[in-house]
Amino acid sequence: MKIYLIRHGQSVANKNNEWTGQRDLPLSPEGIEEQKRLCALFTYPRAELGFSSPLRRCSDSYRLIYGRAPELLLPELMECSLGVLEGRCYTDLTNDPNYLAWLASPELPLPQGESFRGFTERVCRGFSQLLSRGRGRGITSAAGTMHGNVMRAILHHFAAPEIPHGEWKIPNGGLYKLELDDKGLCRSWSTEPEFLFK
Repeated sequence: MKIYLIRHGQSVANKNNEWTGQRDLPLSPEGIEEQKRLCALFTYPRAELGFSSPLRRCSDSYRLIYGRAPELLLPELMECSLGVLEGRCYTDLTNDPNYLAWLASPELPLPQGESFRGFTERVCRGFSQLLSRGRGRGITSAAGTMHGNVMRAILHHFAAPEIPHGEWKIPNGGLYKLELDDKGLCRSWSTEPEFLFK
């Protein structure tokens, strides 16, 4: 099965350098225009099944790319819940005790949020369920829009565990392709140079 993973366009929070988490914020006007520009420049792959995180920045990106709503909205593919850090600027966190504690012990949840380990387990469980669902329907290709950290979790777990989570380059609108066997094991992964445009 071929799975195309696509990061959503720039959101309002991305533009403001804020930690978004699970806040359901829209794409920024600039993000909408940039995604339209990318669609005019590059051909996003077609697939039998379309899926997305249910958060607007993902489902709206899917509509911009494919001109229709995704067939599946998967809550398991939502971004990490960052609890008390959601809405904070990246630059405000250098000395934040909650942020520093989360970095030091990612197995512990943020106040009102989730742990990094819990997040990655949720994402990988949801992705495995998507694969099983697709195989059960005889689907050979699927394309979905999701969050950058969700893509990193999937790529790290399913494609190349030797590449650390934070080292995957995934710009807004960027795409990776996974080819998986009938057991959900990755046979190959790739991206095209045009989808690493930033």
